[in-house]
Amino acid sequence: MAFWSAMAWIPTAVILFCVWTFIECTETQVVCSLSEDCVLQCSFKAAGEEVIHWTFTHKEDPVHAYYHDADHLEHQDQRFKGRTSLFNGLIKAGNASLRLRNSNIQDIGRYHCYTSTNKGNQDSWVNVEVHAPIQSVGIEMMGDEVSCSSQGIYPAPRVSWITDPPTQSDMLKDSTQTSADPGGLYSVQSRVRILGNISDHTYVCSVTSADGTQEWMTSLRQQEINIVNEGSAIIPCIALRTFNLHNFTLTWAFIRVNKSEVILTFDSLTKQTVDQGTSQAKVDPDQVLSGNGSLWLQNTAQAGTYTCSFSAFQIQHLVHTHVKLTPAQNKESDVTRSYWSTIMVFLATAAAVFLLLRRYKCPSSHTQS
Repeated sequence: MAFWSAMAWIPTAVILFCVWTFIECTETQVVCSLSEDCVLQCSFKAAGEEVIHWTFTHKEDPVHAYYHDADHLEHQDQRFKGRTSLFNGLIKAGNASLRLRNSNIQDIGRYHCYTSTNKGNQDSWVNVEVHAPIQSVGIEMMGDEVSCSSQGIYPAPRVSWITDPPTQSDMLKDSTQTSADPGGLYSVQSRVRILGNISDHTYVCSVTSADGTQEWMTSLRQQEINIVNEGSAIIPCIALRTFNLHNFTLTWAFIRVNKSEVILTFDSLTKQTVDQGTSQAKVDPDQVLSGNGSLWLQNTAQAGTYTCSFSAFQIQHLVHTHVKLTPAQNKESDVTRSYWSTIMVFLATAAAVFLLLRRYKCPSSHTQS
C-alpha cells in the first residue's frame, strides 16, 4: 500500500518537474457519450521497461496500472472495475491510451497518465466530460397550458418558446422545472399558457443542449372542425413554414379510447404511402412534399381526434384536430318540400292568371250595358 500512497503526490510533483526540466507534459479534453466506450489518449516515447499508471483526480487507488509487461489491477479503484483496458499490442509503440467502457456521469473529471521507461518518464492529463444527448422531446396540451418535456440529459439543457403567428415575448411567459435523477441525468419540463382561443396559435418548443451542439424542436397546433356526416371530408394539416421539407415522414392517426391507431404514413424519400388496412383515406403526395399533409376521407369520418405529424431529424410538427359530425339533411324531407313548393308555385300562378282574365272581362260588360 505504501507504493500506491507514494503515487498520490505524483501529479503535483510532476507539474513542478515539467516546468523546471522541460519534460513534455500535455493536457487534452475529451467528451464521452453516456453509456458508450471512450478513449483517453496518452502517448510516450517507447524505450523498454514500460510502466503506465492512470489515476483519477484526488484518488489514491489507480484507474489502471501496467508494469512488467502485464496489467496489475489488484488495487484498482472499484468504480472502474471491469471497465478499463489498454491497447496492449500498441504499448511498445508508445501508446498508453486508456479505453473506458460504459461511460457514466461519475467519470467526469481530470485523469493523469504517468508513463515511465528506462530512459525517463512522461506525464499527461485528460479532462473528461460525459454528455447524455437529447433523445426526444414531447409536447402536449394540458388544460389551459401547453407542456414540453425531455428526460435523461446531461448537462442540463435550455428551453425556449415561440408561437406562429408570433407573439410578444412578455405575453409568452414560461414556467420551467429542471431536476436530476440519482444517476445525475436531468429532466426538464416547461409550460406556457394558451393565448386566446386554442386554435389561434401554433406553439413551438425548442430544447437546446448546454454546449449548443444539439437543438430539438417540436410544435403543436390544436383545432376543431365540423364535418357533415355524409360523403367525403378533408381534415387540414399544414406544416410550419420553418419545417425543413427534406427527408421527413408524415403520419396520420386516430385516437380511440386514449389509444392512437395509425391511419397512414407517407415517406418523403420514397414518395410512398403506406395505408394501414383501409383505402378510404388518402393524401396527395405532391401536396405533402410542399407542406400540405391534409387527409382526404372518402367515406364518412368518425367523430374524435385525428393527429397529423410531420417528423424529421430533431424536429416534429403536430396537429391535433377534434372532429365533430353534423347530421346530414333527410333526403325524403327534401323531396317532400320540393313537391309542395312546386304545387304552391302552380296554384299561385293559376290564381294570378284568373285575376288577370277577370280584370280583362269586367270593362267589356260595362260597355255593352
